[in-house]
Amino acid sequence: MNLNLYLTLLINGLAMGTLYALIAMGLILLIRAVGVLNFAQGDLLMFGAFITCAFIVDAKLPFAAMAPLSLISFILVGIIFTFTVYWPTRNASYTQATTIATVGASIVLREMATLIWGSLPRSVPPILKNEAGKAAVITLGKTKLQWQYILIIVVGAVLMFLVFKMFEHLYVGQAMQAAAQDQYAANLLGIPSIITIVATYCLVVVLASIGGYLVSPIFMVSNTLGSLQLRAFAGVVIGGFGNIKGAIIGSLFVGVVEAFSTLKFTEYKDAVVFLILIVFLLARPQGIFGEKIADKA
Repeated sequence: MNLNLYLTLLINGLAMGTLYALIAMGLILLIRAVGVLNFAQGDLLMFGAFITCAFIVDAKLPFAAMAPLSLISFILVGIIFTFTVYWPTRNASYTQATTIATVGASIVLREMATLIWGSLPRSVPPILKNEAGKAAVITLGKTKLQWQYILIIVVGAVLMFLVFKMFEHLYVGQAMQAAAQDQYAANLLGIPSIITIVATYCLVVVLASIGGYLVSPIFMVSNTLGSLQLRAFAGVVIGGFGNIKGAIIGSLFVGVVEAFSTLKFTEYKDAVVFLILIVFLLARPQGIFGEKIADKA
């Protein structure tokens, strides 16, 4: 039994699971605070990765300048996304119009990325480097781990904790959810629904885009990065649709399963993940932390 290999796979799996959890948390936030399922979440991550890549590789900005400019760019993308995808369809007679609009938005984001930055994958230097300028590693016994994976886990955990506390315990998070449940009543109580909705979209875009920045040194930055959303969807379903804690745990589970499946099924790791998803849908469709689904009459 190779414990070093298992430790490496565990850390890598938790890092990818954390990335999926950032995407999944954005999905849950929009469902709970706006009532919309966003199929463009993965492509927002991709777009954020391209933005940070442009600042780092093209503009060659130091982190102190890149970080605030990227954050401002993410917020602007969130505002534009709100008023071009959600706002025109919010009062449509067909209730799923906004959700369908996000499917179109995902295509637009991919095409925009291709038009602006080209179709060839781009590489981003590691965030943490050694003296030779290569990815920094940490040695635990005989195991060597990239600091990049540990950084994803730490930063992702901090972000998820802050967002979870905001939506579960702070007034601003409860106001966002109240505005989603009844915008007219929220406005009467002095809760500006338009501001809470825009703030939610901006927060979701920031979460996804930071995930794109963190993962960009590991994967080549391309318009296919949005496919990571499929694993996040799997994590949401396994954890319990609509449950933030469930989405996080389900996504971490997906990341670990995906990593360990490479031991035997390197070329079919995605198949293993979605096979487990099918098993959950058959055996426990409400997910680990979801409430029991009532039978149809």
